[in-house]
Amino acid sequence: MSTLREIQEGFSRSMRSGVDAAIARRVLGAGIDAERRLQIYRNNVRANFLATMQSTFPIIERLGGIDWFSQSVQRYQRVAPSVCGDLQYVGAAYAQFLREEMGLTEFGYFADVARLEWAYQEVLTAAPTSPFAPEALGAIAPSDHERIVFVPRAALRLIESPYPLLQIWNSNQIGADVDDPIRLDSGGESVLLIRRSDHVELRQLRRPLANLLREFIAGVPLAIAAERAAAACEDFDLARELTDLLAMQVIATIQIAEESP
Repeated sequence: MSTLREIQEGFSRSMRSGVDAAIARRVLGAGIDAERRLQIYRNNVRANFLATMQSTFPIIERLGGIDWFSQSVQRYQRVAPSVCGDLQYVGAAYAQFLREEMGLTEFGYFADVARLEWAYQEVLTAAPTSPFAPEALGAIAPSDHERIVFVPRAALRLIESPYPLLQIWNSNQIGADVDDPIRLDSGGESVLLIRRSDHVELRQLRRPLANLLREFIAGVPLAIAAERAAAACEDFDLARELTDLLAMQVIATIQIAEESP
């Protein structure tokens, strides 16, 4: 006799792959053929999954068209089905799915657009954190300055891409008035996403600014973060970049890293 878990797993497989005869035998028809009843469930699962993906990735849907997007989501659902009752997270692996499926084609940029759209969802649902008060730096002993770790706010993401992502985002918003076509080879962008009190702000960052923020996101102490950011960009100015980051209120708190033994 099958256990409840085995029956549940079989039903789940049936929703993804097609009618399972063993599961169909356990379904009460109640006036509807068992296989037909399972198909109704399957259609509902697919429709709800698609609707969630449409609300999460509207730009990808617009770029590829509804027919292509629906087929892409069906393929994605087979390899990354929902594993919990909250559909909020079903799009987490979609950017990687697109990279693997389309990365070597002319539509390789779809993966980075999907990364941007998923980051937007993460920022929307991240825990609220208050911005750091810069004057608190005055309480840090000068001997500890190099070991300061600037911790970014939870509702913040940095998406870096060789493509003009922010241009693609803006030109595909409802009501956008775009006259000039976007050139994918026009240069990459570093896009900051941060949730404000009443909206999510998207802003293109200068390269040196993005370099420093990337190090902060990785939890790197100030001295090492500045050294790495400067090595990656000749016009890096620590005082300027740090002042700008604090002014943008992207930092939640600071910590002092332990000294190396």
